[in-house]
Amino acid sequence: MGEEQLEKALSTCPLLCGCRISPKQVMVKTCRKGQFISDRIRGQETLGLVMKGRIDVYSVALDGREVLLSALAPGECFGVINLLTEHEFPTVLRCRERTTVLLIPKRAAAAAMETDPAFALRYARFCSEKLRFLLKRIELLLMQSGRSKVIQYLLTHQDEEGLVRIEGSKEQLAAALGISRASLFRELSALRKRGLTVQAGRGLLKLPNAGRLEKMFYEDT
Repeated sequence: MGEEQLEKALSTCPLLCGCRISPKQVMVKTCRKGQFISDRIRGQETLGLVMKGRIDVYSVALDGREVLLSALAPGECFGVINLLTEHEFPTVLRCRERTTVLLIPKRAAAAAMETDPAFALRYARFCSEKLRFLLKRIELLLMQSGRSKVIQYLLTHQDEEGLVRIEGSKEQLAAALGISRASLFRELSALRKRGLTVQAGRGLLKLPNAGRLEKMFYEDT
């Protein structure tokens, strides 16, 4: 990757925009749909920037149950919160679609922060916002009804055309959402009757009015 290409890639990220990183220090990696991504490459810890595609971020409970925390779109980063610590965070990153990421060694990012006060301030602000988001996310997970969990899943997994592809079986989806199979079927049926979801193929749902669905989510929580 050339210097101009790197600068263009970094410009898509509010946190990394303007950072002085050498093109020789970065690596570009393309991952297939469903592939897991680690911030440790060849024994080296890295900070990742999504260039294309989308990545789902999960937390894994002790019983093996996955809880969707967020989804990373182009211009967003992973491996940022533990940039200045050696402790790993217990999250799982999985590509929702074919995804290209830019990987920057954490030592290079930390070195850039030492010489760039503006970058250090952006990092502090980023961590504060991430903490606020996680606290809110925990609150929602504790308060959410089965309906809210189903709606959130649909909203965070839709593509640009409003299509949601349900991976695996309904039983697996119910387990991932932490609700019963009966509750999942009941909520999906209720949304379909309201015209908020339309069956678009096997394992494929279309959201004709995501705005209305999102409003219902916030009213329910």
